Formats: sequence, C-alpha cells, structure tokens
Amino acid sequence: MIIIGPIESFFKNPKSEPSPEGDGILFHLRRDLEKLYGDESDNNGDPSMHTMLAMIGMLAGIDYLSKVYSSAGSSRKRFVETVENLCNMSNDNSEVIYQFRCALVHSVGLSTVSDSYKKGTKFDFEVTDDKSAPLIQKLADASNEVTYRINYWELKKAFLTVINEIENIARAPGHPKNGHVVNKIGYMHSEKLLKR
Repeated sequence: MIIIGPIESFFKNPKSEPSPEGDGILFHLRRDLEKLYGDESDNNGDPSMHTMLAMIGMLAGIDYLSKVYSSAGSSRKRFVETVENLCNMSNDNSEVIYQFRCALVHSVGLSTVSDSYKKGTKFDFEVTDDKSAPLIQKLADASNEVTYRINYWELKKAFLTVINEIENIARAPGHPKNGHVVNKIGYMHSEKLLKR
C-alpha cells in the first residue's frame, strides 16, 4: 500500500484508479465529469452530449473548491472571490458566473432572478460551444433583465484553472493563503466516497 498525504489525495488525478479506502469528493467529481466530457484537458473535441450536466458539475466543483480557497461567510462571496482571484476575472463577471451557477444548480434552467447581486434583476443565459467566443458575452441589458452568452469551453478552462491554482497555493508555503488552503484540504480530505 502506498500512503499519500492530504494534498496529493485531494488533487488525485481523475485517471487514477479509485482507492479501496475511498477517495475525496473532488476526485470523484472530476472522474465523473471525464465520463461526460472526455479528458478534462481536451478543449478540442465535440461538446459533451450532456452539456447541462457537465456545466452543473463544473460549477458545483468551483463552489466546492471555493470552500477551500475563501474564508468568506456566504457561498456567493466565496464563489465570487475564488473566480475573481484565481481566474483573473472582474468582480462583475465573477458575479455573472455565480448567477449562471444559480440558474443551472437551483433553477435547473438558463435564467434566475438575483436575490443579491443586482437584486431583483433577471439573468438570462445562453450557452455556446464556439471556441472563439469569450467566457462571458453580454447580449442585452434592459432595466431589470440582462442576457449573457456563456462559452462551454471557457467555463471548462476556468474550472481547471481553479483546481490548478488552489493546488499551487497548497504547495507554496510562502503564499498568503497557504495556511488556510492546507487547513481546509486537511479537513475536507477526510470526506471519502467508496466507489468502484
């Protein structure tokens, strides 16, 4: 038996075989997402036949990782801080990605009415697989309704960026967030799924 530490276990490669002792949530999420969209590093294939489910998984993954990165009290603040800082996105665009998460995860649809950022505004979304499109493109802006186009491939890249950046922070003792990230990984690393 090979013994690995919490950081290695937390960021275990999704191509690895599951451990008989169980593996963490992030490993299983990434492994399951690869079943939906193929190799996680491939951004040149056809979009998943399960695009909505894959995007829900990616956004849930960012949400899960925001608990590792941010010490903010609310899930919205954690999510927005994580995306803004790790994906080098503006605060407004990070909030848009959060609203997209709310639309998919809570409404299981492509629209939501915000109860926080731009409170009362209806956010409508459409999704594109056009590789040349930006992650976020504003299509319309009325007084209480905005429409954005989200690029599937760029969202996938953002999810992987969040994973890689948090792993880099965990392995960099001099990083200002290292202590917080390592403590959270140590705590969350104990959550295991047994799955073959």
